[in-house]
Parts: sequence; structure tokens; C-alpha cells
Amino acid sequence: MKIEFSFDTQYGNFKDALILEDDHGLTDAEIEALKQERLTNWVAIVSTMPTTAPEDSEPIEASGSEQV
Repeated sequence: MKIEFSFDTQYGNFKDALILEDDHGLTDAEIEALKQERLTNWVAIVSTMPTTAPEDSEPIEASGSEQV
């Protein structure tokens, strides 16, 4: 059984799906808790991502040589 869901957040639309056995035995409240947990985890990741590269970082350059 596939339960698709989405939430509108301050970071945009979060869309996901729960894949459960047909006889999963979860209550509606437990399913809603799983959805909320997925949303909470996503928001935590998105809200802590840096928006720019650190100022002290240097660009990675190709060395031009191959190692065998």
C-alpha cells in the first residue's frame, strides 16, 4: 500500500510517500505520526543547510594527472 502525502511549508512543498504492507495494522493516528516525523526530519535538514559556501573555502581544482 502506498500512501502519498504532501505539506506546504515555509521552505516549499514537501512531498513523500509511505510504503506499507496491506495488513500493516497501524492506526490512522500512527500513520499521521509517521507523516509528521518525515516532515519534521526534512524541515530540520532544509533549515540547517548552508545557503552559501564558507568564505575560507578554496575551489577544488583538477590536478590533470591520473593515478593508476
